[in-house]
Amino acid sequence: MKRSGRRSLSDGPVIQREAIQVLKELKSSLANPGPVLPFLALVAATGFWGSSFLTVAEALSDTDPFTLVFLRFALGTLVLAVILRKTLRSIPLRTWKMGAVSGLVIYGSYLFNCAGLMTTMSSMAGFLTALYVPITPFLFWLIAGKRPDIFAFLGSGTAFLGLVLLADPFALSPETGLGEWMIILSAFLSALEIILMGRFAPFCRAAEICFTQLFFVSLYSGAGSLAAHWTMPSLTPTVLSTGLILAVLWLATILSCAQFLLAWGQKFVTPAQAAVIFSLESVFAAIIGWLAGERLGFWGFAGGGLIVAGILLTEWKRLLSSK
Repeated sequence: MKRSGRRSLSDGPVIQREAIQVLKELKSSLANPGPVLPFLALVAATGFWGSSFLTVAEALSDTDPFTLVFLRFALGTLVLAVILRKTLRSIPLRTWKMGAVSGLVIYGSYLFNCAGLMTTMSSMAGFLTALYVPITPFLFWLIAGKRPDIFAFLGSGTAFLGLVLLADPFALSPETGLGEWMIILSAFLSALEIILMGRFAPFCRAAEICFTQLFFVSLYSGAGSLAAHWTMPSLTPTVLSTGLILAVLWLATILSCAQFLLAWGQKFVTPAQAAVIFSLESVFAAIIGWLAGERLGFWGFAGGGLIVAGILLTEWKRLLSSK
């Protein structure tokens, strides 16, 4: 008698063995994914970053930068705490110390970026924030005494020219363009964060340092928010609107997702390749800003293109050596 295509209860052990085999194959593919999946993971993380500029700008109509940074990181910390609940107690004290130091830098970076977005278009903010890539080798030279190569000089010069076209920094003053200067300061702090992580990462697990960073940023931003509201009563009052709630949920979600994608993807991608992928952040921000109706104009896009070109030049030598 011919059996039907449906499986009976007696096939249970067979189904179980097949499920175990599928899980083994999935685990093997994640351990040895080839070049495509890590690339897509980092592109997705970069896309999350780029999408956050416009979301932050919209959320600031219902709250202030101090509160928004706190809400974003506090919720992100809770998400990671649930995911890592079985390993939180085993995090070494050294990792907590590293998280406290790097978390302070991250807090400053996000705070200045968020404050700058109050008066700066999200598309322009995306390009300015991407300056951390050419800034990083020079800041490392200042801190560690290691001189950048010719590609770093060429890349930084190209990026600076793009900055002139994009933001006209020589025309800025404390009264005009303060938002742009805040975002540039945020880029410097992001470069410092990269240098610190270069020192810390070899001594701790990615998921654990990620959680401790978010935890301490939540503490710093919570204290900063209380102090800001105590000393600056003119801050935008927080209105728990549907838009703000959705924005915070989205920002916290992409914060957690991006960190996990980076922790996994960078295991299989060289630093040079990762830096080139990260330069897409400004492109994503510009595209999303354009879709939302923002217009940079010809010189704005030309300046943004030069910034991206400067980023690529900065990493060109390492990109060639990684092939």
